[in-house]
Parts: sequence; C-alpha cells; structure tokens
Amino acid sequence: MNVYDSARSNSFDYKENVNAAYINYNKQYKSFMVQAGLRVEQTNIQGDSYGYSWNDQADDFVDYKGSFDRNYVDFFPSLAFTFNKNPMSQWGISASRRIDRPAYQDLNPFEFKLDDYSYMKGNINLKPQYTNSIGVTHSYKYKLNTKLNYSHVKDIFSFLIDTAEVTKSVMSKQNLATQDIVSFNVSYPFVKNISLRL
Repeated sequence: MNVYDSARSNSFDYKENVNAAYINYNKQYKSFMVQAGLRVEQTNIQGDSYGYSWNDQADDFVDYKGSFDRNYVDFFPSLAFTFNKNPMSQWGISASRRIDRPAYQDLNPFEFKLDDYSYMKGNINLKPQYTNSIGVTHSYKYKLNTKLNYSHVKDIFSFLIDTAEVTKSVMSKQNLATQDIVSFNVSYPFVKNISLRL
C-alpha cells in the first residue's frame, strides 16, 4: 500500500528558455588561418516549487510555495589562429569562453530528506559557472601533437553542508570561488600492422 509522505513530496515546475545567435568568420591567408566566432545567449528561467514544510508552531506540515525568476544575456567569443607556413610543424593558438549551467534539481528550494539527520536542498541563487580558456598547440609531422592549456573558472558550484540547526544538516550547492587549471597533453599515434590467417 502506497503512503503519502509529506516530508519527501514536492512538485517543481521549471522552465528554461535559451535564445542564441551565432556569427563566424573563417579565412585562409598565405601562412596562417584565422577563425573567429561569437555566440550570444539570452536566458529566461522560471521555477515554482510546491510542497509541504514542517511548522513547529502548528506542529504539522503546512503548504508552501517557492518561486524565482532569472533573465540574463551572455557573450561567448572564440578565436583561433593556425600557423601552417611549414606543414611539417604547425602551431596553433586558441581562446574561448563557455558556460556550465546548474542542473534544474540544484535550483529546487525543497528540502529532500535523506535520513533522520541529513537533508538536501536546492539553491535558487545558484549561478552558472563560466570558463575562460587559452591554449597553444603544436603538431609535428602530423603525428606528434602537444597542447598547453590554461583555464580560469569563475563561480564554481560545489556542495556545502549547513550545520546551523542542531537537529539536522542541510547540503546545498553554492557558488564558491574561482579555479585555475593548467594542463599539458602529448599524443603520438602508433600504428601496427596486424594480419590474420584463417
């Protein structure tokens, strides 16, 4: 028999609309190629959360509704140069900006009960995180490929535990800080002929 559990029941109506426009430029010159682009995004978000929350004064669950709206415009440029004067040794430089949006469930303000002492709650103020990257690549004889990349991430979201209440702890995602990432990759394909005889 199914039993309705007010502490774990919730309805979350979430609408997200992203309108985007793109422009690209690509040109081959004598000794290098350039590619530039710009993406513009206009985002509209609306969230409505319905459920029940415990009220100590009433000593019972009471109806609640949590709502939020958000509208913003973002610009995402990209630029890449490929220097191919010497086909056996090609250099490239690229830069770009990208966005990582939070999952809709991370925005739901309802407190999900995990156990008697732990809850998980969405954060309506959670913002997207943005990554700005720049990289340098080199290709030698079309085989040995190296890449050095630097990325700066802004408004990283990560779980934090709120222990302000004595009887429970609540986990939610927050925009914490920034992160800097440096990576270096080297690749070289090895091709080995394999013959099968039946």
